[in-house]
Amino acid sequence: MTIALPAVLDTPAAAALRQTLRDAMAAGGPVTLDASAVERIGQACLQVLAAAEAAAEDAELDFRIVGASPVFADMATLAALDTLIAA
Repeated sequence: MTIALPAVLDTPAAAALRQTLRDAMAAGGPVTLDASAVERIGQACLQVLAAAEAAAEDAELDFRIVGASPVFADMATLAALDTLIAA
């Protein structure tokens, strides 16, 4: 399942992001996040992504991020999530 991330991933967006990722992982297939539209991302959403990555690993699901915008890539690097970004 491919999920297009919104432009703004701030604290108010974290709960919706968490639920979207839970639903996607419950479906049981690979989860791909398209981060090309992300213009701003905060700590809360980075934590949601880190938790989702750990949950996907525990469930042996493929979890990756494609098309990372420069802003997303910079913040992912700071949060040590850059290994999830597909080249």
